[in-house]
Amino acid sequence: MIIAYHAIFTTYGTWLPNDPRGSYSKDVYIEQLRSLGIVKYGRQSPQPAKKTLQNFWAVAKQNTTRPPFFINDRTRPLVASGFQTVTNRLNITVPACAIMNDHVHILIMRSNYRIEYLINQLKGAATKAMKLENTPWTRSSWKTFINDADTLTAAIEYICANPENSGLSPQSWDFVTPLNV
Repeated sequence: MIIAYHAIFTTYGTWLPNDPRGSYSKDVYIEQLRSLGIVKYGRQSPQPAKKTLQNFWAVAKQNTTRPPFFINDRTRPLVASGFQTVTNRLNITVPACAIMNDHVHILIMRSNYRIEYLINQLKGAATKAMKLENTPWTRSSWKTFINDADTLTAAIEYICANPENSGLSPQSWDFVTPLNV
C-alpha cells in the first residue's frame, strides 16, 4: 500500500528531456528540442564533461521560448510560502522538502488527493507567492510511490541531504513535519 510520494518537479528550461546528464523523460515532445539529441533515460554515469553541457545549453537556449528560471535565495522562501499555503489548506503532511535552484524534492504522505493534483497545487501557489504571471515550472513531474518505512526513511534522508550536497545551506521549512520513523 502506498504510504507516501516522493515528487520531483523542475523549473522551466533548466533540465530538458534530452539533457546529457540524463532525465526521467521518455520522449521529447517539443519539436525544436528534438534536434538537441536523444533521451538518455535515468541519471547518466559518468556525468558528461562540462564542455558537453555548455555546448548543449548554448544550443538549447536558442530553442526554448523563454529564458530558464532558477530559484535563488530571494525566491526560495517565496516558494516555501506557497507550499505552506497548500499544506495548510489541504491539510497534508510533508516530512521533507528541498527547494533547489532548478528543481524541488518533496515528500508527501498519502492523503485524499492524487499526487498529480497536489503537485499542481504546489506549483500554482509558489507561482502566485513569487508574483509571476507565467509559471516557472515545467509541465510534468516525476514521482515515486513509497510503500514501506525503510524506503520512507531513505527518502527523507536523501531529500534533507540534497541542499548541502549541492552546495546550498541546510533547509528548514515551517510546513515540514518531521516523522518518527
